[in-house]
Amino acid sequence: MAERLSLWDLRFKYRVLFPALSHLPRYLSYRLASLYGRGEFRRNEEMATQIAHQMRRGIPGLADQAYQQWTRYFYAMQQREILDTWYYPGLMSAEQVGRFIEVENFESVLSYRREGRPIIFAGAHLGRFWMLGVTTASYGIPTSALARDDEESNTWGLPEAEFQYRRLKLSRLRDCYRSEFVTPGVSNMRPLLEALRERPIAILLDVPYGKGSPGLVSVPFFGQDGYFPEGPIKIAKRVGAVIQPFSVDEHRRGVKLNFHKPVEVEGRSSEALLALLVSDIEQRIRQNPGNWWQWQALPMYWGEV
Repeated sequence: MAERLSLWDLRFKYRVLFPALSHLPRYLSYRLASLYGRGEFRRNEEMATQIAHQMRRGIPGLADQAYQQWTRYFYAMQQREILDTWYYPGLMSAEQVGRFIEVENFESVLSYRREGRPIIFAGAHLGRFWMLGVTTASYGIPTSALARDDEESNTWGLPEAEFQYRRLKLSRLRDCYRSEFVTPGVSNMRPLLEALRERPIAILLDVPYGKGSPGLVSVPFFGQDGYFPEGPIKIAKRVGAVIQPFSVDEHRRGVKLNFHKPVEVEGRSSEALLALLVSDIEQRIRQNPGNWWQWQALPMYWGEV
């Protein structure tokens, strides 16, 4: 009975509730999505406890209230990110984006594009990270991305309503990014390299892999050895790309996309480059731990599973 109610709730959420919220004034709609997130926090007590436990392992020594507060923030942020899906069609032009997304340090990106340099936008599963390509494409820079979701088959065994929502989301994101996405395991390296020579590609560096997976490099991460894929560094070296770190943060009027100091790969080892990039990611996670989607995967980064 509980499972049937949960499936009905998902159908209602994706087919009725969130589409209806998107017709309200933007500030109100996101406030209501945040309230829905509070309900998700209460309904998913076991998972919320697991997330808080991993936060405590990564950032020990704080009062229980801090971890609970960060976890509540995560659930609210998650629902705001889901609601973004119904706003993507209205974020196609620079004027539309400018009313919702604040951009900082965009000059370096424009300079590299004028020079014809390949660019890898390097980020993490932090906040509403998909807004990167929504923004760059609206300013005339079509952007591709690596995506693990396959729109044609439900490889993750999601409930049907969840799977159809993912398909809708990726379809709208492709429209906003003005580019196709690359799915690892489906596309080989050659099309990826060719695409990178034509347009920037967004790669999230904090994709977790199981213990002993090939191509992982050990770098410091939350006080232990963390294992991260070397692939993005090898790709950057192969085509002479600059790595452009980015982050997306929330504020009351919308979100802020910040481009951080670019990283040149020439003459530097993969270990040194990954250590630099992962250190920057860890620093941003620590600024707002509730903004990171991957706390449950912390044991994978640490090579425990």
